[in-house]
Amino acid sequence: MYPVLLICPIKRYFMRTSNSVPADAVSVYNKALELSNKGELRAALDFYLQAIKIHPKFLEAFNNLGETYSKLGERNKAIKTYLEALSIQRDHRVLLNLGVEYYNSANFQQALSLFTESLNINQSFTEGHFYTALAYHRTKNIPSAELHLKKVIELDFRHLKANYLLSSILYDKKEYNKVIECLDKIKDIADDKAFVKKYYGFCMYHLGNYMEAAELLSEAMHLSPEYSKFKDYIKSMTYENKIKEIGDIKLKIKDLEKKMMKGDSSIGDYTHLSMLYIFNGENKKAEQLLTPLKEKFKKAS
Repeated sequence: MYPVLLICPIKRYFMRTSNSVPADAVSVYNKALELSNKGELRAALDFYLQAIKIHPKFLEAFNNLGETYSKLGERNKAIKTYLEALSIQRDHRVLLNLGVEYYNSANFQQALSLFTESLNINQSFTEGHFYTALAYHRTKNIPSAELHLKKVIELDFRHLKANYLLSSILYDKKEYNKVIECLDKIKDIADDKAFVKKYYGFCMYHLGNYMEAAELLSEAMHLSPEYSKFKDYIKSMTYENKIKEIGDIKLKIKDLEKKMMKGDSSIGDYTHLSMLYIFNGENKKAEQLLTPLKEKFKKAS
C-alpha cells in the first residue's frame, strides 16, 4: 500500500468579503464566521446560506459554506458548493479547496488538475505549490514534487511541512547535506524535536560523523524513548525503501551483533546498529545501545 502523505488537516481558506457585497449580506456573513470560529458549524451553515440568498454571487460565502460542509464530513455537498463558487469566478483559493476534496478521495489526477489551474492564476500561491507537490508525490512523480516543494520554500523558507517532505525526498536520494539544510530551517519550530534529531543523527552517520550521530540519536531517544511511530510525511520510507538503502535489515543486525560479541566494534558499528534497530522498530534495543555509547567512546576520541 502506498503510504498516506496527508500530513495535517487540510488548510482551506475562509475568505473575507469584497467591497461590492451589500452591507446586510456582509453582516450575516460575519455572523457565520463568528459561529464557525466557535465551532458551531451547523448554525454557521444557516447564516452562510442566508448571506447567499441576499447576494447570490457571494463568492466568499460559497467558499466558506463548502469548507463548513467539508468539516462536517459532507463531501458531496462541499464539492457542489465549490463548483457553484467557481461558476461565479475561477478563484485560485476555491480551486485549491475543491482539489483538496478530490485529493482526500484519492482522485489525485483530478486534484492535480485543479491545483495546477490554481497556480496558473496565482504563481506565488504557496499552498497551491505545496498541495501540487503532495499530489505529485502520491502519483510517484518525485522530481515534480521536489520542484514544487522548493518553490514553497522559496516563498516561505520556514514552511514546516514542505521542509519535512523535501527532507524525506532528499534523504532517499542520499543528499544528506541538503537534508541538514532543510532541518536547519525548521529545527526551532518543529513540532517533533525527537524526530528532527533522529534524522540529523542518521545524516551525520552517513556523512561519517559518528560521535555527533550518536549524540543526536541518544538525545532523540531521550526526548521520545518509545518511538511509537514516525511522522507520516517522512514515515513514507517503506520497508522496500529500507531494503534498497541498506539491504536485508535483519541480516545486517545479526552480523553487527555478532561483531560486537567479539569485541572489535567501532563507534560507526554502534551507531549503524542503533539506526538498524530504529528502522526495524526495535526502539528499546536502540535506546539501550545508545545510552552508554557516548561514555564508551568519549575516552577513545
